[in-house]
Parts: sequence; structure tokens; C-alpha cells
Amino acid sequence: MTETASIARPDLAGKITYDPLDSKVTSNPYPHYAQLREVAPVHWIDSMKGFVVSRWDDVIQVLQDGKTFSSAQFWPELLGEYDPVPEVPPMISMDPPGHMRTRKLANKAFVPSRVGALNDKIRRVANELIDDIIAKHGKEGEFDFVWEFSALFPVSVIADVLGVDIERRVDFKHWVDDLLSAGNRAAYGPERLAAIAKTSKDIRAYFEDVYERRAANPGDDLISGFILAEVNGERLTKSEVLSMAILLLIGGVETTTNLLSITFTHMKRLPGLQEAVRANPEKIPQMFEEMLRYDGPVQMLFRHTTCDTVLNDVAIPKNTLVMLLLGSANHDERKFEHSEEFDLERNPSEIMSFGQGPHFCLGSYLSRMEARTAVEILLERFEDLMPISGEPEWMDSYFARGPKGLQVRFKAR
Repeated sequence: MTETASIARPDLAGKITYDPLDSKVTSNPYPHYAQLREVAPVHWIDSMKGFVVSRWDDVIQVLQDGKTFSSAQFWPELLGEYDPVPEVPPMISMDPPGHMRTRKLANKAFVPSRVGALNDKIRRVANELIDDIIAKHGKEGEFDFVWEFSALFPVSVIADVLGVDIERRVDFKHWVDDLLSAGNRAAYGPERLAAIAKTSKDIRAYFEDVYERRAANPGDDLISGFILAEVNGERLTKSEVLSMAILLLIGGVETTTNLLSITFTHMKRLPGLQEAVRANPEKIPQMFEEMLRYDGPVQMLFRHTTCDTVLNDVAIPKNTLVMLLLGSANHDERKFEHSEEFDLERNPSEIMSFGQGPHFCLGSYLSRMEARTAVEILLERFEDLMPISGEPEWMDSYFARGPKGLQVRFKAR
């Protein structure tokens, strides 16, 4: 099954149209990525005061060269003054070998054996959410797929892993969305910025309370494990535990939520996609691999140069922001044939959606398993489940991508 992208490229001979602070661009960045790849693969973006990198080979080169392209300013660049724990660098903003100390601890939660043990819980959460939808709306009607399923499903799982209160799962989703929207802070007015600042304080206050409870009465959850763990004879500081917990909450909520919501959006846009996986459920995993390539939930990563360097014949000075367009690399025609088309049979062997190199996403296995299980159960329990529109309102973020909401019609079996 193959479908072409719905929006044509801009005039490749004209002015570069990509601006990550323009919501009209980020609602569908792919035509703008194509223009960058064609005429300016390493290009200065004045609104961000940095270079964007759009081709696969160049993105790979940057991700694998941590000495020249440092991660140390990733989180500060994304969140700025709205970082809830600014006094310590999060794992995502640490360069090798220093980041391995905390990565080894976090990795214990995401090894395949431990993730596999969550399978029963994942299935139970999915079925409980569907039960709630049917109890609220009846066996036929409409509901918001984002706010009544895809946002609640992964946060319920990661809440159990971390040891936080599942009753606050809607708050978690709002907090995560607000924090990630801080990347667009240059485009916001005082009211929106005040709301983000409040979220930053609220999420820190919540995790400080959890820390105190777990320190006094440890359990078998991940936050308790962080508090008790010793690395080279030293324990993590309170700030390091808070930073890791918030980072894992963000990763555990946003990626799977948006992957599911994006996938169902394209089930409306791509005729025959849902029918194809209903008829052959064994194709659900390869559907997600192609969807991660075609329209992934993480669009960009940040690096900063540690010295003067040259990338694709473009001179980049020391201490310069470099923005890696993962979504563009996944559409690079030099890497993928018919790259702007969704092809259920493609089954790509490599994708950029979870990064590459030493910072490859720890939760990629869990996210894939959650998404696969969710779709299997949704299609089993609903004989009809289709978005009303294939043109939702998209998140205010150039970093994360996903619909703010997605109204669907449904009919339960």
C-alpha cells in the first residue's frame, strides 16, 4: 500500500520557507524539509540563531561525533528558563562518557525482559480505557482519541514504572505539553509564558513530594531505585533523581501518545491503511516502523559545536547551535526510495526517529510495544474507529509532533 504526501513542495528556487517558530510550517514541515534537502542541506535559521541539518548522512555524522557536536546544551536550548531542575544537567544533555553513569541506571527500567513483563499491564490499561469510553459514550458515537485514549494510555504505564500517582495522569499530560511548548517561547506573549512557568514549578513541586515520600518509604518503583542506587560508591543527589524522573515522564508520555495519534490521523489520510492492518494484524509492527519514518513524534534534536568545523561544505563556528531535523532525514530521497510516500511494505531497516549514537532513545522498545498492543486491542474491540477529519490542530512544537486532539467516530463490537 502506497500513498503520496498530500502537500506539494514549495518552489525550490525561491526563498527558504522553513521557520520552526511558524506554526503554519510546523503543522506540516515536510515540504519545507524537502526544500532544505534540495537547496540548503545545512542552513542558517535566523529566528533560532542556529543551523538546521536536513540530510540523513549529515545528521548521522553529527549524532556520531559527540566530541565536535555536544549535547550539553540540548535541554537548556529546548526549555530555557523553564527547566524544572536547572541545577543539574539531565541525561539527555550529558556527553559521553559522563552520561553513562545515569543512563545505566535508567536503562534497568527499559531492558526488553522488564518491558516484556509489563505486557499484561499494558493490555489491561488499554482495555480499561476502552471500557471507560464505552461507559461514557455508549457503543457508538464520537470521542477525542487523544484525550480519552492515547494521552492516558502510556502515562498510565509509565506512572506505574516510575511510582507516581496515576490519578494525576491528565495533569502529567498537560505538564508535558506545556514544558515542550517552551521551545517556542520566543513566539509567545506574557500570558502563555506565565502558564509555562507555573507548569515548571508545579511539576517540580510534585516530584519533590514524591521524592520525600519514597526516601522515607521506598518501594519497588523506579524513583525508589534511583534514590537507593549507588554508582561507583556514590548515590544520586535529590536534584539528579528529580531530573531523571521528569525526563523519563516526558519521554514515556509524549512519544507513544503522539505516535498513536499520528497513526490514526493517517488512517484517515491514507485510504486503505486501517483496512490493510485489520485484514493482516501481523503487519501492525511494520506499519509503525514506516509511520515512525513517515511522520515521527520527535522531529528535532539539538547539538552545539565545541570547535570550528565544516559540515557539507558549510563553515560552522565554535559554540553554535546545530538543529538536527530527524523528520527530514527520514524523508531523505538519498536514503529511501519514494521517500515522500507511505509504503506499508517498506519495513525500513534504519530510521532516525529515536536518534542514533550514544543517546539513542532508551524507551524505544517500550514505545513500540505499547503502540503495537494498543492498536491490536483497539481494532479488536471497535469495528469502526476512524478520525472525522485528517487535518487536526497540531501541537505548538517543532521538537515534538502530534495532534492536540483527534475527534473519532466509533462503533464497538
